[in-house]
Amino acid sequence: MKIPFILPFNTENVGRGRLSHIEVGKNTIKVKPAPTCLKTLVLGISLVITQGFTNTTHAANPQHLEQLKTTNACPQCDLTDADLTNANLQQADLSSANLKGAILEGANLKEANLRNAELNGAKLAGANLARTNLREAKLALRERDANNPLPSQVEPDNLYNTLSWLGYFPAFIANWYEAVVTDLRDANLQGADLYRANLNGALLTRVNLQEAQLDYASLVSTHLQEATLTNANLVSADLRNANLTDAQLEVADIRSADLRGANLNHANLDTVNGDSANLSGANLSQAYISNADFNGAVLVRTTLQRAVLNGSNFQKADLSQANLQEALLKGTGLNRANLTGVNLEGADLSNAKLAIADLTNAQLTGAILHSAYLHSATLTNANLSGVDLQQAQLREANLSNVTLVGATLEDASLIRSTLTGANLTYTNLTRCDLRGANLTGADLSYANLTQADFAQAALMGATLQGANLSDANFKGAIGFNRYAVPGQ
Repeated sequence: MKIPFILPFNTENVGRGRLSHIEVGKNTIKVKPAPTCLKTLVLGISLVITQGFTNTTHAANPQHLEQLKTTNACPQCDLTDADLTNANLQQADLSSANLKGAILEGANLKEANLRNAELNGAKLAGANLARTNLREAKLALRERDANNPLPSQVEPDNLYNTLSWLGYFPAFIANWYEAVVTDLRDANLQGADLYRANLNGALLTRVNLQEAQLDYASLVSTHLQEATLTNANLVSADLRNANLTDAQLEVADIRSADLRGANLNHANLDTVNGDSANLSGANLSQAYISNADFNGAVLVRTTLQRAVLNGSNFQKADLSQANLQEALLKGTGLNRANLTGVNLEGADLSNAKLAIADLTNAQLTGAILHSAYLHSATLTNANLSGVDLQQAQLREANLSNVTLVGATLEDASLIRSTLTGANLTYTNLTRCDLRGANLTGADLSYANLTQADFAQAALMGATLQGANLSDANFKGAIGFNRYAVPGQ
């Protein structure tokens, strides 16, 4: 029976409230129910459509099965739905074979040749695929009826969302999803070659992909929770919306990879190479990313809350509107980075390098920038209230209209910096070097200016009411009159 037309649905709607979504446990697959507002309306349609998802009668070719058993080779064979549980297929030649829905749980496929093989919907949980050739193999969701493919408007990797929208019960959808998903949970793929393989939507929870070749592979919406990807090659891989919670990616190569919307909560990315990677909208909260390289990477609106980024390099990276609250960025390289609108509240940027970085409208309340290097940085309209900038280097930085209420700039260098219209009330500027700085219209009320150096600085229209001017140097300052300062 042909499957009736089903309205298409975009995978980006998953988890946004209207649709159900798949939750993968250690041994179970669950579906969260969708709203019931349309279920009554489409119940009749659902009953009809259900008939379109019955299992097919297609099975493996018996002659091909016998050939595989006797020769350990069956390239281009039809092994659809074959039961090969715990089979010993080490170094077998199954290149371009059709293994859709095959049961290979616990099978030994070490060093086998599965290049360009069809493995959509195959069950490979616990299988040994170490150093297996899976180049350009297909391991995505399976279409249930090969003779009656899904309508072109419906993609296999979002059909379960459409079914939920149409009112199917979660149990039905979970059973259907379990039947079509490629299951590689707990499998060993160490050193496997998955170049340009399609793993969209596959279950790879706790899988071992250490040193695997996944360059240019497609892993959209793939489940990689607790997966081991240490030293894996993921250059230009497509990992959009993939779930990498608690995954291990130390020393992995993710250059130019697409990780938009991916979940990397608690993931370990220490020493990864992420040059030019795209992590926009990704969740990297509490991730470990020390000594990593993200030169030129895109992390727009990325969540990095409480992430550990010490010693990493984000030179020329785009972190605009990213959330880095309470993140650890000690010694991190952010030279020329785009940090406009970034949230760095309570973040530790001690000794960070931010030369020529753009921090326009950044939120830095309570951040630590002790000894940070901000030469020629732009901080226009940024909020640095309560920030620790002791011994910071802000030479020629643009701090126009910045808020530095209660901040500490003791021994900081702001030579020739621009502080026009800045709010420096109650700020500690003890021994601060402000030679040649432009403080036109700045508010320095009640600031501590003890031994600060304002030589040749511009102070036209600046407010110094209640400020502590003890031993401050105003030699050659423009627009300054000590006797006109109230309280002096």
